[in-house]
Amino acid sequence: MLDQLDARIIIVASSWSNKSFHYELVNTHIPKNKLGTNYCRKNLKQGGICIYVRESLKFTNTDLLIYSKVQDIEIAAIQLNIQKRKVIVCIYRAPCGNFECFLNKLEIILNSLHKHNSEFIICGDININYLESNNKKNQLDNLLGTYNLIDTVFFSLQE
Repeated sequence: MLDQLDARIIIVASSWSNKSFHYELVNTHIPKNKLGTNYCRKNLKQGGICIYVRESLKFTNTDLLIYSKVQDIEIAAIQLNIQKRKVIVCIYRAPCGNFECFLNKLEIILNSLHKHNSEFIICGDININYLESNNKKNQLDNLLGTYNLIDTVFFSLQE
């Protein structure tokens, strides 16, 4: 299946990885792609994120490790080296994660990216029900709106 994939960027949120799986992430073969960045938990299983990038794309790792907190916000990003600064951000927030911590750290990250005049795409699994109105969805939408970002998920990711 992976050999038929023609993606330029592949995002894996909740990669079920921990530090012992870092070797496997680095050595996972996805034709024409390489591991751009990742965040692996040291102890807990599940969670973790990674971004694979087409080998022909020029990019740099955007170090957001200081903002990561296991279960609350696990984050990694790359910057594509193209005309306008474009940053791809991947986030995982566990269902049991502290939502206030998540929002506070995300606001700091968005503010930092915004100051650098970056265009950015945020993707991943933040474990918020977007199919119905609720307080967490409204708080996140308000934060995203201050940076002219909108959600694009209009379907359930759960079975």
